[in-house]
Amino acid sequence: MFTDHQQLKTLGLSQFEAMTGATTSATKSLWAIFNEVADYSKKNLESSFALREKLGQARKLDEIVQLHSDFAKAAYDEFIARANKIGSIYADLAKETFRVTEAGLGARSSDGSSANASKPASARKPDAIAA
Repeated sequence: MFTDHQQLKTLGLSQFEAMTGATTSATKSLWAIFNEVADYSKKNLESSFALREKLGQARKLDEIVQLHSDFAKAAYDEFIARANKIGSIYADLAKETFRVTEAGLGARSSDGSSANASKPASARKPDAIAA
């Protein structure tokens, strides 16, 4: 059981702080991903409309084929660049979330709240039973 009021008061505080930190970090990263996807979608739509206008002005078949070829290459390059950027944001999200969570769990074990639980059963001190 708890030997003083302070132990009861701090029970779970480090875990709560770790989860709050992880949630805040995750939210920031998810917003960055959302903004990146929205920007990519907007740019892709603008490129498609520009292609449509150029195709309307093209008079020869070889011009049309060249326009399509250039558009496909640019769209592919843009997609790969954005996918790499979003992938790195996801990697940073995972690293930061685990870092914050591990820091919180490390604080839990260092504040003594789980010191008895980490010992083998034969080495544990029996908890005092309050009457």
